[in-house]
Amino acid sequence: MTYAQNYPQLPRRRGWPLLIVIVLAVLLFFALPLTANVVTDWLWFKELGRADVYWQLYWGPSLIGIVAGLCFFALVFLNILIAMRNTPEILWADFRNRLASQTLNLLVRTLRRIAIWGGAAVTLLVAIGIGRAAVAYWPQFLLFQHAQQVGSVDPIYQRDIGFYLFRLPFWESLGNWLWFSLLFALVVVLVIYLVTRAIRTVGGMPECAPPVQAHLSVLLALLLLVKAALYYLGRFSLLSATSGDFVGAYYADLHARLPGLALMAVLALLAALLLLFGMRRRNLLLPISTLVGLVIASALVLGIYPSLLQRFRVDPNQLALETPYLQNHIRLTRQAYGIDKVTRQAFPIVSQVRPAALTESPGTVKNLRLWDYRPLQQVYSQRQALRTYYDIANVDVDRYTINGQERQVMLAARELNVANIPGEKTWVNQHLIYTHGMGLVMSPVNEVDPNKGEPVYYIDDIPPHTSIPALRVTQPRIYFGENDGGYIVVKSGTQEFDYTDGSQNATTTYAGNAGIPLQNPLVRLLAAARFGDMNLLISGSVTPQSRLVFRRQILARVQTVAPFLSYDQDPYLVVGRDGKLYWMLDAYTSSDHYPYARFSTLQTAAGPLDGVNYLRNPVKVVIDAYNGSVNFYLADANEPIIRAWQQIFPTMFQPLSALPAGLNAHVRVPEGFFNTLSDIYRRYHLTAEQVTVFYQQEDLWDLPQETQASVMEAYYIIMSLPGTRDPEFLLMRPYTPHGKQNMTAWLSARSDPAHYGELLVYDFPKDSQVYGPQQVRATINTNPEISSAVSLWN
Repeated sequence: MTYAQNYPQLPRRRGWPLLIVIVLAVLLFFALPLTANVVTDWLWFKELGRADVYWQLYWGPSLIGIVAGLCFFALVFLNILIAMRNTPEILWADFRNRLASQTLNLLVRTLRRIAIWGGAAVTLLVAIGIGRAAVAYWPQFLLFQHAQQVGSVDPIYQRDIGFYLFRLPFWESLGNWLWFSLLFALVVVLVIYLVTRAIRTVGGMPECAPPVQAHLSVLLALLLLVKAALYYLGRFSLLSATSGDFVGAYYADLHARLPGLALMAVLALLAALLLLFGMRRRNLLLPISTLVGLVIASALVLGIYPSLLQRFRVDPNQLALETPYLQNHIRLTRQAYGIDKVTRQAFPIVSQVRPAALTESPGTVKNLRLWDYRPLQQVYSQRQALRTYYDIANVDVDRYTINGQERQVMLAARELNVANIPGEKTWVNQHLIYTHGMGLVMSPVNEVDPNKGEPVYYIDDIPPHTSIPALRVTQPRIYFGENDGGYIVVKSGTQEFDYTDGSQNATTTYAGNAGIPLQNPLVRLLAAARFGDMNLLISGSVTPQSRLVFRRQILARVQTVAPFLSYDQDPYLVVGRDGKLYWMLDAYTSSDHYPYARFSTLQTAAGPLDGVNYLRNPVKVVIDAYNGSVNFYLADANEPIIRAWQQIFPTMFQPLSALPAGLNAHVRVPEGFFNTLSDIYRRYHLTAEQVTVFYQQEDLWDLPQETQASVMEAYYIIMSLPGTRDPEFLLMRPYTPHGKQNMTAWLSARSDPAHYGELLVYDFPKDSQVYGPQQVRATINTNPEISSAVSLWN
């Protein structure tokens, strides 16, 4: 009897079950977080009533990224396959007589597989990067599809400005993508041919087989066709190119670079045809000489000749030759920022203020601003935060009608700071109990309690207290604010802390509709996966009635709903007529392709937005501080970019007349927007007819220094404009002549509904000596009574 008969073999265990478990675990590890984000985001949009927007916002960019990545991969990998098909015979020609046919074929197949799969892996990685980068161009694609007419044309090609705002950016991006894709494919193919010796030197000249020559010639021809298209688009890009201190096309551009771009486009087309005509030849002299010739022609036509023309023709006669183009620059810059609509008036100078002037402008006098937001923020924090876990981080300026009179006020929200909650930072405390801020602080800008030396409060304490019926707050709880308080669970089995009432803590239960429902166990699982917090899944305090509230920071909330707009960095709190608290926030549209317009920087919630040369503020956003609803209202429905977005998202925008009751009286020109306009206006207060003065910078204005280290900020004020009796809410900024301290003018933006957005500038006589802010400060500091008091306080 054999050993096998005595000891029969046990059934061999197959590894498939273990392999399946491992694969499922890996898929779960990677797929669960992605699924959690996708599903909870969809539920979040659905809760906001924006489910239709979600699909376009999230799957639209993803689709563009996938298409761009797949097209790049297909283009490059197809060329790799063609190159590998062209190389085996050439690669092994020197070894045919030394190796057996079977060995040769095995080596060829092995190396081909390694090269193909290795090339595919590298190409896939680059394609993923290309796809992720392409997602950022999703707004360009949508705006291209919904291009609008602006109604004015550029001065060179007589094309509607809408071509530059909507179509040109997309064509440029598409051309650059094609250029990079073809160039990458060409480099990869060249590497393959060089490594496999498909390209070799014979008699000092590069040589290759006809299939290789044909492949390279077709790729080069396609590159040159794309380059010809980019040369053509470059004609239009000249109009927003920076030329020294100015923007646009000037004498050398139009008389040298413009015809040069046209010539190079023709030469690139001819070179492409020449490469296709000679692609069956065995040497690479033709494509190499063609490319070298194009490079030399480009250097001569687009570099050397324009520079020589500028140096010897333009520079000695710059003003005479550049005048029409400088006029274009001035006129279109003023159009791009809307400062061409500024109304200018002379401001009469009086040597002494008459007592009658004070009685004639009671609205102005009653709102003379004494408090500065910086020390006031400290006072609010010390006197009205009341608990360590409340933050008063930002003081805003607004106006309210009180007892029939418009009063300017300063106010701040009392928001929760989760980092400072008392006791242990347990999950229950952070996410179930301490969930919201409480009310606000409000005071007039010009009143001080003589007994306490602090503001007179219109609204103070917790719960918010006021003696003014128009300011009564019926819903003071702030679940959504400027602070990022993380996610919370409301309507849980644990009561929320509301405020301290004597020695007892008052509690509350959220009665709003914010948050995604958690009655489904699968939703709880996905929520736990999203936030990496198992308590959402296992806590007994999370009931079927509970709701998960996240993205509570209003800027993040708004940017998620409408990421295609830019947002002001200063949202402000408003008490509505219904007693509810609302946040109001301004949204901007911008471009960097407006012809001839000067570039500037806009301060936004996401940081400085550089390279802007078209700017508008057509949208007002309102966020309910209790329910978190986000609504967009059109302050300028005729603005072309917002018209396009309105077509793309027809349910997103409402007319300004649909604002909740009383909020229309709190719409204002945002300070960030006004700062950009006022900075541009320093030089562009001059019109195209004043081109000589503009060129010589004879009437350049400066923003005045408040101190030696800081520029004076724009500020809100209620006052009666010269020649009027009714006070109105204005945003102001003064100017001084360049290099001097006396005041030469002041710019204001009107915010009241009847005149919203109108810009006014008041000019002082050129020969007057009106003190500027720094001179006024110096005069105050030299007053013996004031200086001694300041020295004592310091």
